[in-house]
Amino acid sequence: MTIDEAINKMVMLIVFSTEGLEAVGIKDKKFYAKIVGRDSIGLWIENPKVETTRVRDDHGAIIPPSRRHLEEHLAHVLLPWGNIRSVVYFPTREGFDTAEDEEASALGRGMYL
Repeated sequence: MTIDEAINKMVMLIVFSTEGLEAVGIKDKKFYAKIVGRDSIGLWIENPKVETTRVRDDHGAIIPPSRRHLEEHLAHVLLPWGNIRSVVYFPTREGFDTAEDEEASALGRGMYL
């Protein structure tokens, strides 16, 4: 198997460190995510529910705290090759590529822009 065969599949990822990844919802060294691509720097994975709070409007003015609200976004996150300890793919596990799988929930929340 090659990593290209795992693109658009749900996998278990094990990383060496979560340092710097907490802002995009990666808080554990072992988690499940869909691989959406790869390049010379690393693997691109999907986080379907990154929450952000906009603090400036489209004109650059500060939005008062009482008018700020959480927004959910689909995000593609780059994991550098040097931080990836292992990629585990389950080719015979039925239903594992569906969002309903309880182990494949969103990576995390809480990011300010």
